[in-house]
Amino acid sequence: MIFEYLNFALVCLAMFFLTIIFSFYRSSRYRIFDNKNFSKNFYNSLFIGNSSTISLKILLRLIGILSLIIAISGIKTGVTVKPVERKGVDIVFCVDVSLSMDAQDIKPSRIDKVKFELSKIVDSLEGDRIGVVVFSGSNFLYLPLTMDYDASKLFIKSIDTSMISSRGTDIPNAIKTSVEAFDNEDDQQKMIFLFTDGEDHSDLSIDDISYLVNDSIDLHVIGVGSSKGSLVPIRSKQNSFLKDESGELVLSKINLNFLREISLLNNGKLLRISKSEPISENIIDIIKKGEDSLISSFEFSDYEHKFQYPLAVAILLLMISYLISSGKRKI
Repeated sequence: MIFEYLNFALVCLAMFFLTIIFSFYRSSRYRIFDNKNFSKNFYNSLFIGNSSTISLKILLRLIGILSLIIAISGIKTGVTVKPVERKGVDIVFCVDVSLSMDAQDIKPSRIDKVKFELSKIVDSLEGDRIGVVVFSGSNFLYLPLTMDYDASKLFIKSIDTSMISSRGTDIPNAIKTSVEAFDNEDDQQKMIFLFTDGEDHSDLSIDDISYLVNDSIDLHVIGVGSSKGSLVPIRSKQNSFLKDESGELVLSKINLNFLREISLLNNGKLLRISKSEPISENIIDIIKKGEDSLISSFEFSDYEHKFQYPLAVAILLLMISYLISSGKRKI
């Protein structure tokens, strides 16, 4: 048994006893109808009734007020088990931050377009946990799974191609980090959205990626970039572009074949970020379908409220006390 508002109830109880003490003191000090002033026969001649009826009324009122204070305390007893439904999806956005993501075939740039679409996706979420993994030649969990969407948008806004010093694009290890970001003991639907241009330079193959993703995780791929490709600007130097070891300008193109193979590993979808059409709506639809397919019910234990019983007793006793007649004045 616990009392939810015990402090407030104790204050009410203290005021109740102080009122009784003050009333007893005042009535004993300033009593009019007593043996000193009037005889008992004179008192009986004024009223039809007896002192026991009045005492009963006072007793009922006192017990009623005490019951009301118990009700105010928010009494809880026992433990009740209630079914609780949680709808939602655990999502990890795996974002490529290699230098090729600075290419401007998607305006204003590939990486800026990804950040814009991610912010729109976060604005539409409700009840889903999201995390972010950034990768290039290496990777790390940039934002652990959270439902703090305001903080998530700040993290997404800070994503930049200068975050990781090691160059290249290691997609398989980035997917491995994304898988490890999930709670394995959680039965929630899990989704990974891979944002990349597909220029993979790791030694791992598609078979290695398929080994990393189990059946409980949906892997969706969002291709970023055009088939024609674009030069990669160097941010630190104005009007300068990235060159390879032989001094030739690097033309970055989306690797659709590689991305398509990844998306087919676990019945995922392959989407593309284009110049005009927003991709966020398609991703939101995928997330909503995942929410509809999952209604995870579990049991939640809590104390059961019992305040209604002393409240009913208080109301009943106070009503009875007012209905009982204390006597009528004789004419």
